[in-house]
Amino acid sequence: MKLKHVKRWTAIWLFGVAVLPISCGRSVGSAPETDYPTLTVTTGNEMLQSSSLATIRGRQDIEIYPQISGKITRVRVSEGEVVRKGQVLFNIDPVPYEAALRVAEANLAAAEVGVESARLDYESTKKLYENQVVSAYELQTVTNALHSAEATRAQMEAERINAANSLSYTEVTSPADGVIGTLPFREGTLVSSTMTTPLTTVSDNSQMYVYFSINENRLLDLAEEYGTLEQALKEMPDV
Repeated sequence: MKLKHVKRWTAIWLFGVAVLPISCGRSVGSAPETDYPTLTVTTGNEMLQSSSLATIRGRQDIEIYPQISGKITRVRVSEGEVVRKGQVLFNIDPVPYEAALRVAEANLAAAEVGVESARLDYESTKKLYENQVVSAYELQTVTNALHSAEATRAQMEAERINAANSLSYTEVTSPADGVIGTLPFREGTLVSSTMTTPLTTVSDNSQMYVYFSINENRLLDLAEEYGTLEQALKEMPDV
């Protein structure tokens, strides 16, 4: 049994020796030599540019809203027009506010008459009291009536002032010098003090500001390069 195994392994070894020169002599998948272009890296200066989405605004942009309710009767400016502080931009129907002012003035006039009548009663009653003709109770009664009439007059005066202010708001004026923006509302539009869309915008373009954002990685790179963000802003080129 042992002799058979020796012969078998001897035969396998001889076969391998015979095959080995043949397999080693073959070229399997060899590629031809190819020359590739090369580039020598050198140092130099290069200006890099980056772009960002930006919003351009003036020194101040003032949104104009009505302070009363009513219909626009006249638009007195055009888009892009240069306006001055105090210039009238819109007219709102003044008729109901003129009527309210006349009512307030009439109420105030009636209150003035009431004060004068109460004062005459007070002065007359006071003399009678000094002569011991009337009691202290009657004097106090006319005194209270005078104070009530004076309070009513003050209330009517406040209402007159409010009515006058409301009438003045029928002329929408510009709060500053600037340029008129878009005009989304025209004559006949009903507006109110609670509306969320402005009548227009007055922009002061004497100085212009550009607002843009920088991502966090860029900020970190700037802070690392210049030490602080404040120093980075000082060293940045003009935008």
